[in-house]
Amino acid sequence: MDKKYIEGLGVSLPRLGYGCMRLPEKDDKIDFEAAKELIHYAYNNGLNYFDTAYNYHGGESETFLGKVLPEFARDTYFLTSKFPVWKVKEEGDAEKIFNEQLKKCNTEYFDFYLLHSLSKKSIETVEKFNLYDFIARKKEEGKIKNIGFSFHDTNEVLQKFAAAHKWDFAQLQINYWDWEENDAKSLYETLENLNIPCFVMEPVRGGFLASFAPDAMKHFKDYNPQASIASWALRWVASLPNVAITLSGMSNMEQLKDNLTTFSDIKPINPEEKKRIDAVIEELRKIKPVPCTSCHYCMDCQYGVDIPGVFEVYNDYKKTENKGLAAAAYFGMNEKKRADNCQKCGECMPKCPQHISIPDELEKIHKEMLEIKTI
Repeated sequence: MDKKYIEGLGVSLPRLGYGCMRLPEKDDKIDFEAAKELIHYAYNNGLNYFDTAYNYHGGESETFLGKVLPEFARDTYFLTSKFPVWKVKEEGDAEKIFNEQLKKCNTEYFDFYLLHSLSKKSIETVEKFNLYDFIARKKEEGKIKNIGFSFHDTNEVLQKFAAAHKWDFAQLQINYWDWEENDAKSLYETLENLNIPCFVMEPVRGGFLASFAPDAMKHFKDYNPQASIASWALRWVASLPNVAITLSGMSNMEQLKDNLTTFSDIKPINPEEKKRIDAVIEELRKIKPVPCTSCHYCMDCQYGVDIPGVFEVYNDYKKTENKGLAAAAYFGMNEKKRADNCQKCGECMPKCPQHISIPDELEKIHKEMLEIKTI
Protein backbone atom coordinates (compact mmCIF):
# COMPACT_ATOMS: atom_id res chain seq x y z
CA MET A 1 0.00 0.00 0.00
CA ASP A 2 1.48 3.33 -1.08
CA LYS A 3 1.70 6.05 1.57
CA LYS A 4 1.84 9.82 1.35
CA TYR A 5 3.47 12.18 3.82
CA ILE A 6 1.13 15.09 4.60
CA GLU A 7 3.34 17.97 5.65
CA GLY A 8 0.54 19.99 7.23
CA LEU A 9 -0.42 17.04 9.44
CA GLY A 10 3.04 15.63 10.07
CA VAL A 11 1.95 12.07 9.32
CA SER A 12 2.21 9.53 6.53
CA LEU A 13 -1.19 8.20 5.51
CA PRO A 14 -2.06 5.26 3.28
CA ARG A 15 -3.20 6.57 -0.10
CA LEU A 16 -6.42 4.55 0.35
CA GLY A 17 -8.74 4.77 3.35
CA TYR A 18 -11.49 2.33 4.32
CA GLY A 19 -14.89 4.04 4.40
CA CYS A 20 -17.09 2.00 6.75
CA MET A 21 -20.48 3.13 5.45
CA ARG A 22 -21.07 0.20 3.09
CA LEU A 23 -19.86 -2.86 4.99
CA PRO A 24 -21.37 -6.23 4.02
CA GLU A 25 -24.77 -6.89 5.58
CA LYS A 26 -26.84 -9.90 6.56
CA ASP A 27 -30.48 -9.61 7.63
CA ASP A 28 -30.20 -5.79 7.54
CA LYS A 29 -27.28 -5.84 9.99
CA ILE A 30 -23.54 -5.73 9.48
CA ASP A 31 -22.36 -9.23 8.64
CA PHE A 32 -19.82 -9.28 11.47
CA GLU A 33 -17.60 -12.13 10.28
CA ALA A 34 -17.54 -11.01 6.64
CA ALA A 35 -16.83 -7.39 7.60
CA LYS A 36 -14.18 -8.44 10.10
CA GLU A 37 -12.42 -10.45 7.41
CA LEU A 38 -12.31 -7.34 5.21
CA ILE A 39 -10.90 -5.16 8.00
CA HIS A 40 -8.22 -7.71 8.83
CA TYR A 41 -7.26 -8.15 5.18
CA ALA A 42 -7.07 -4.39 4.69
CA TYR A 43 -4.93 -3.89 7.80
CA ASN A 44 -2.59 -6.76 6.93
CA ASN A 45 -2.05 -5.22 3.49
CA GLY A 46 -1.17 -1.73 4.68
CA LEU A 47 -4.61 -0.09 4.65
CA ASN A 48 -4.77 1.16 8.23
CA TYR A 49 -7.11 4.19 7.98
CA PHE A 50 -10.71 3.47 8.98
CA ASP A 51 -13.46 6.06 8.56
CA THR A 52 -16.81 5.76 10.32
CA ALA A 53 -19.57 8.07 11.59
CA TYR A 54 -22.31 8.25 14.21
CA ASN A 55 -25.05 7.31 11.75
CA TYR A 56 -23.34 4.75 9.48
CA HIS A 57 -25.22 1.45 9.34
CA GLY A 58 -27.86 2.89 11.63
CA GLY A 59 -25.23 3.55 14.30
CA GLU A 60 -23.78 0.05 14.09
CA SER A 61 -20.56 0.94 12.22
CA GLU A 62 -18.84 2.61 15.18
CA THR A 63 -19.74 -0.31 17.47
CA PHE A 64 -18.42 -2.81 14.92
CA LEU A 65 -15.06 -1.05 14.66
CA GLY A 66 -14.95 -0.82 18.43
CA LYS A 67 -14.99 -4.61 18.55
CA VAL A 68 -12.59 -5.31 15.67
CA LEU A 69 -9.90 -2.62 15.72
CA PRO A 70 -8.72 -3.21 19.34
CA GLU A 71 -7.31 -6.50 18.07
CA PHE A 72 -4.51 -4.32 16.62
CA ALA A 73 -2.13 -2.06 18.54
CA ARG A 74 -3.76 1.37 18.83
CA ASP A 75 -0.77 3.25 17.44
CA THR A 76 -0.73 1.14 14.25
CA TYR A 77 -3.95 2.44 12.70
CA PHE A 78 -5.90 5.65 12.19
CA LEU A 79 -9.49 5.88 13.42
CA THR A 80 -11.81 8.59 12.13
CA SER A 81 -15.35 9.41 13.13
CA LYS A 82 -17.75 12.30 12.62
CA PHE A 83 -19.91 14.45 14.87
CA PRO A 84 -23.65 14.40 14.01
CA VAL A 85 -24.37 18.14 14.07
CA TRP A 86 -28.08 17.51 13.46
CA LYS A 87 -28.37 15.68 16.81
CA VAL A 88 -27.55 18.77 18.89
CA LYS A 89 -30.69 20.36 20.31
CA GLU A 90 -29.43 21.89 23.55
CA GLU A 91 -26.30 22.67 25.57
CA GLY A 92 -24.64 19.53 26.83
CA ASP A 93 -25.63 17.35 23.87
CA ALA A 94 -22.18 17.62 22.27
CA GLU A 95 -20.39 16.21 25.31
CA LYS A 96 -22.85 13.32 25.60
CA ILE A 97 -22.63 12.43 21.91
CA PHE A 98 -18.84 12.61 21.80
CA ASN A 99 -18.44 10.42 24.88
CA GLU A 100 -20.92 7.96 23.40
CA GLN A 101 -18.80 7.73 20.26
CA LEU A 102 -15.61 7.14 22.21
CA LYS A 103 -17.34 4.33 24.09
CA LYS A 104 -18.84 2.74 20.97
CA CYS A 105 -15.49 2.86 19.18
CA ASN A 106 -13.75 1.49 22.28
CA THR A 107 -11.02 4.11 22.08
CA GLU A 108 -9.56 6.93 24.16
CA TYR A 109 -9.05 9.24 21.17
CA PHE A 110 -9.82 9.79 17.49
CA ASP A 111 -6.95 10.37 15.09
CA PHE A 112 -9.25 12.41 12.87
CA TYR A 113 -12.64 13.84 13.80
CA LEU A 114 -15.05 15.80 11.62
CA LEU A 115 -18.13 17.94 11.93
CA HIS A 116 -20.31 15.83 9.68
CA SER A 117 -22.01 16.79 6.40
CA LEU A 118 -21.96 20.55 6.75
CA SER A 119 -24.12 22.89 4.71
CA LYS A 120 -25.27 26.46 5.18
CA LYS A 121 -28.13 25.32 7.41
CA SER A 122 -26.11 22.96 9.61
CA ILE A 123 -23.37 25.56 9.97
CA GLU A 124 -25.95 27.67 11.80
CA THR A 125 -26.16 24.87 14.37
CA VAL A 126 -22.35 24.72 14.56
CA GLU A 127 -22.24 28.42 15.37
CA LYS A 128 -25.22 28.41 17.72
CA PHE A 129 -23.76 25.71 19.95
CA ASN A 130 -20.05 26.63 19.46
CA LEU A 131 -19.27 23.19 18.07
CA TYR A 132 -15.96 24.28 16.58
CA ASP A 133 -14.81 25.38 20.02
CA PHE A 134 -16.02 22.05 21.39
CA ILE A 135 -13.93 19.90 19.05
CA ALA A 136 -10.96 22.27 19.39
CA ARG A 137 -11.15 21.77 23.15
CA LYS A 138 -11.26 18.00 22.70
CA LYS A 139 -8.11 18.31 20.62
CA GLU A 140 -6.41 20.21 23.45
CA GLU A 141 -7.49 17.43 25.83
CA GLY A 142 -5.84 14.84 23.57
CA LYS A 143 -9.09 13.12 22.67
CA ILE A 144 -8.81 14.25 19.04
CA LYS A 145 -5.54 14.56 17.13
CA ASN A 146 -6.82 16.33 14.00
CA ILE A 147 -10.05 18.27 13.50
CA GLY A 148 -11.91 18.80 10.24
CA PHE A 149 -15.31 18.78 8.58
CA SER A 150 -17.08 17.14 5.67
CA PHE A 151 -19.01 19.40 3.36
CA HIS A 152 -21.97 19.41 0.95
CA ASP A 153 -22.83 22.91 -0.28
CA THR A 154 -21.68 25.74 -2.53
CA ASN A 155 -18.16 27.08 -2.84
CA GLU A 156 -19.31 30.44 -1.46
CA VAL A 157 -20.41 28.76 1.78
CA LEU A 158 -17.19 26.71 1.91
CA GLN A 159 -14.93 29.73 1.44
CA LYS A 160 -16.50 31.61 4.33
CA PHE A 161 -16.63 28.68 6.75
CA ALA A 162 -13.22 27.18 5.97
CA ALA A 163 -11.49 30.53 6.43
CA ALA A 164 -13.29 31.30 9.72
CA HIS A 165 -11.43 28.67 11.77
CA LYS A 166 -8.17 26.75 11.88
CA TRP A 167 -8.64 23.33 10.29
CA ASP A 168 -6.28 20.37 10.04
CA PHE A 169 -8.17 18.90 7.08
CA ALA A 170 -11.51 18.87 5.27
CA GLN A 171 -13.40 16.13 3.43
CA LEU A 172 -15.06 16.71 0.07
CA GLN A 173 -16.87 14.68 -2.55
CA ILE A 174 -14.39 14.70 -5.42
CA ASN A 175 -14.49 12.59 -8.58
CA TYR A 176 -14.07 13.15 -12.29
CA TRP A 177 -17.84 13.36 -12.86
CA ASP A 178 -18.52 15.97 -10.16
CA TRP A 179 -15.37 17.95 -11.07
CA GLU A 180 -17.18 20.00 -13.70
CA GLU A 181 -20.79 18.78 -13.45
CA ASN A 182 -21.20 19.85 -9.81
CA ASP A 183 -18.32 22.32 -9.43
CA ALA A 184 -16.21 20.06 -7.22
CA LYS A 185 -13.19 21.71 -8.82
CA SER A 186 -13.95 25.04 -7.12
CA LEU A 187 -14.39 23.36 -3.75
CA TYR A 188 -11.08 21.55 -4.14
CA GLU A 189 -9.30 24.78 -5.17
CA THR A 190 -10.68 26.59 -2.12
CA LEU A 191 -9.02 24.06 0.18
CA GLU A 192 -5.85 24.20 -1.88
CA ASN A 193 -5.72 28.00 -1.62
CA LEU A 194 -6.23 27.82 2.16
CA ASN A 195 -3.56 25.08 2.52
CA ILE A 196 -6.10 22.67 4.01
CA PRO A 197 -5.38 19.01 3.10
CA CYS A 198 -8.25 17.49 1.15
CA PHE A 199 -9.62 14.09 2.19
CA VAL A 200 -11.80 12.64 -0.58
CA MET A 201 -15.09 10.79 -0.20
CA GLU A 202 -17.17 9.25 -3.00
CA PRO A 203 -14.28 8.96 -5.52
CA VAL A 204 -16.35 6.36 -7.41
CA ARG A 205 -19.59 8.23 -6.60
CA GLY A 206 -21.30 5.40 -4.75
CA GLY A 207 -20.44 2.92 -7.51
CA PHE A 208 -21.66 5.17 -10.31
CA LEU A 209 -18.14 5.28 -11.76
CA ALA A 210 -17.49 1.56 -11.30
CA SER A 211 -19.34 0.08 -14.31
CA PHE A 212 -20.73 1.45 -17.55
CA ALA A 213 -22.79 0.62 -20.58
CA PRO A 214 -20.65 -0.76 -23.44
CA ASP A 215 -20.34 2.53 -25.35
CA ALA A 216 -18.83 4.25 -22.32
CA MET A 217 -16.77 1.31 -21.05
CA LYS A 218 -14.95 0.76 -24.35
CA HIS A 219 -12.89 3.93 -23.90
CA PHE A 220 -11.20 2.36 -20.88
CA LYS A 221 -11.17 -1.27 -21.95
CA ASP A 222 -9.64 -0.53 -25.35
CA TYR A 223 -6.76 1.23 -23.59
CA ASN A 224 -6.21 -1.18 -20.69
CA PRO A 225 -8.37 -4.33 -20.68
CA GLN A 226 -7.00 -5.49 -17.32
CA ALA A 227 -7.80 -2.34 -15.32
CA SER A 228 -11.15 -2.19 -13.54
CA ILE A 229 -13.46 0.71 -14.35
CA ALA A 230 -13.32 1.84 -10.71
CA SER A 231 -9.53 2.03 -10.76
CA TRP A 232 -9.67 4.86 -13.30
CA ALA A 233 -11.75 6.98 -10.93
CA LEU A 234 -9.51 6.22 -7.96
CA ARG A 235 -6.31 7.04 -9.83
CA TRP A 236 -7.83 10.27 -11.17
CA VAL A 237 -8.57 11.47 -7.63
CA ALA A 238 -5.20 10.34 -6.26
CA SER A 239 -3.46 12.34 -9.01
CA LEU A 240 -4.69 15.64 -7.54
CA PRO A 241 -1.75 17.13 -5.58
CA ASN A 242 -3.72 18.34 -2.52
CA VAL A 243 -5.51 15.02 -1.98
CA ALA A 244 -4.17 13.48 1.24
CA ILE A 245 -6.24 10.29 1.23
CA THR A 246 -8.95 8.71 -0.91
CA LEU A 247 -11.77 6.90 0.88
CA SER A 248 -13.56 3.94 -0.60
CA GLY A 249 -16.54 2.09 0.89
CA MET A 250 -15.65 -1.48 0.00
CA SER A 251 -18.45 -4.01 0.49
CA ASN A 252 -16.72 -7.23 -0.54
CA MET A 253 -13.32 -8.82 -0.96
CA GLU A 254 -13.28 -8.35 -4.73
CA GLN A 255 -13.61 -4.58 -4.36
CA LEU A 256 -11.04 -4.47 -1.58
CA LYS A 257 -8.42 -6.45 -3.48
CA ASP A 258 -8.96 -4.43 -6.64
CA ASN A 259 -8.57 -1.15 -4.76
CA LEU A 260 -5.47 -2.39 -2.94
CA THR A 261 -3.96 -3.31 -6.30
CA THR A 262 -4.80 0.16 -7.64
CA PHE A 263 -3.05 1.85 -4.70
CA SER A 264 0.05 -0.31 -4.79
CA ASP A 265 2.68 1.49 -6.84
CA ILE A 266 -0.04 3.85 -8.06
CA LYS A 267 0.65 5.83 -11.23
CA PRO A 268 -0.78 9.30 -11.92
CA ILE A 269 -3.24 9.67 -14.78
CA ASN A 270 -1.31 10.42 -17.97
CA PRO A 271 -2.47 12.74 -20.82
CA GLU A 272 -3.83 9.90 -22.96
CA GLU A 273 -5.76 8.47 -20.02
CA LYS A 274 -7.14 11.94 -19.31
CA LYS A 275 -8.53 12.01 -22.86
CA ARG A 276 -10.17 8.63 -22.27
CA ILE A 277 -11.81 9.89 -19.07
CA ASP A 278 -13.08 12.98 -20.89
CA ALA A 279 -14.61 10.72 -23.53
CA VAL A 280 -16.35 8.65 -20.84
CA ILE A 281 -17.73 11.82 -19.25
CA GLU A 282 -19.27 12.78 -22.60
CA GLU A 283 -20.85 9.35 -22.88
CA LEU A 284 -22.25 9.60 -19.36
CA ARG A 285 -23.69 13.02 -20.08
CA LYS A 286 -25.72 11.42 -22.83
CA ILE A 287 -27.04 8.77 -20.44
CA LYS A 288 -28.15 11.33 -17.79
CA PRO A 289 -28.55 8.96 -14.80
CA VAL A 290 -29.74 10.09 -11.38
CA PRO A 291 -26.68 11.40 -9.44
CA CYS A 292 -27.49 9.46 -6.24
CA THR A 293 -24.57 8.23 -4.08
CA SER A 294 -26.69 5.96 -1.80
CA CYS A 295 -25.78 8.00 1.27
CA HIS A 296 -29.32 7.37 2.65
CA TYR A 297 -29.59 10.87 4.10
CA CYS A 298 -33.03 11.11 2.44
CA MET A 299 -34.28 8.14 4.43
CA ASP A 300 -36.49 7.05 6.06
CA CYS A 301 -39.37 8.00 3.77
CA GLN A 302 -42.59 8.26 5.79
CA TYR A 303 -44.46 6.50 2.96
CA GLY A 304 -41.97 3.64 2.76
CA VAL A 305 -40.32 4.43 -0.60
CA ASP A 306 -36.79 3.02 -0.84
CA ILE A 307 -35.42 6.11 -2.58
CA PRO A 308 -31.75 5.01 -2.87
CA GLY A 309 -32.87 1.50 -3.86
CA VAL A 310 -35.06 2.79 -6.70
CA PHE A 311 -32.29 5.08 -7.93
CA GLU A 312 -29.77 2.23 -7.80
CA VAL A 313 -31.99 0.01 -9.96
CA TYR A 314 -32.53 2.81 -12.44
CA ASN A 315 -28.87 3.83 -12.64
CA ASP A 316 -27.79 0.22 -13.10
CA TYR A 317 -30.30 -0.05 -15.92
CA LYS A 318 -29.03 3.08 -17.64
CA LYS A 319 -25.43 1.99 -17.32
CA THR A 320 -25.96 -1.65 -18.38
CA GLU A 321 -28.94 -1.22 -20.74
CA ASN A 322 -30.33 -4.58 -19.57
CA LYS A 323 -34.13 -4.14 -19.65
CA GLY A 324 -35.01 -7.60 -18.36
CA LEU A 325 -32.68 -7.35 -15.38
CA ALA A 326 -33.90 -3.84 -14.53
CA ALA A 327 -37.59 -4.78 -14.71
CA ALA A 328 -37.01 -7.87 -12.57
CA ALA A 329 -35.11 -5.86 -9.97
CA TYR A 330 -37.65 -3.02 -9.83
CA PHE A 331 -40.86 -5.03 -9.81
CA GLY A 332 -39.26 -7.56 -7.50
CA MET A 333 -39.14 -4.87 -4.82
CA ASN A 334 -41.84 -4.68 -2.16
CA GLU A 335 -44.48 -2.52 -3.87
CA LYS A 336 -44.51 -0.11 -0.93
CA LYS A 337 -40.85 0.61 -1.59
CA ARG A 338 -41.33 1.36 -5.30
CA ALA A 339 -41.34 4.82 -6.84
CA ASP A 340 -45.10 4.97 -7.43
CA ASN A 341 -45.68 5.02 -3.66
CA CYS A 342 -44.15 8.50 -3.48
CA GLN A 343 -46.73 11.06 -2.31
CA LYS A 344 -44.59 14.07 -3.35
CA CYS A 345 -44.48 15.46 0.19
CA GLY A 346 -41.00 16.88 -0.50
CA GLU A 347 -39.53 16.07 2.93
CA CYS A 348 -36.63 14.19 1.36
CA MET A 349 -35.36 16.99 -0.87
CA PRO A 350 -33.66 19.29 1.70
CA LYS A 351 -31.81 16.25 3.08
CA CYS A 352 -30.19 15.31 -0.26
CA PRO A 353 -26.52 16.40 -0.56
CA GLN A 354 -26.80 15.99 -4.35
CA HIS A 355 -29.83 18.33 -4.57
CA ILE A 356 -31.84 15.79 -6.57
CA SER A 357 -35.48 16.61 -7.36
CA ILE A 358 -36.46 13.28 -5.80
CA PRO A 359 -40.26 13.21 -6.39
CA ASP A 360 -39.85 14.15 -10.07
CA GLU A 361 -37.16 11.53 -10.59
CA LEU A 362 -39.26 8.84 -8.89
CA GLU A 363 -42.25 9.61 -11.11
CA LYS A 364 -40.09 9.46 -14.24
CA ILE A 365 -38.47 6.19 -13.18
CA HIS A 366 -41.77 4.41 -12.49
CA LYS A 367 -43.10 5.36 -15.92
CA GLU A 368 -39.96 4.10 -17.60
CA MET A 369 -39.99 0.85 -15.62
CA LEU A 370 -43.59 0.24 -16.71
CA GLU A 371 -42.54 0.76 -20.31
CA ILE A 372 -39.66 -1.72 -20.24
CA LYS A 373 -41.80 -4.26 -18.36
CA THR A 374 -44.14 -4.54 -21.35
CA ILE A 375 -41.34 -4.91 -23.90
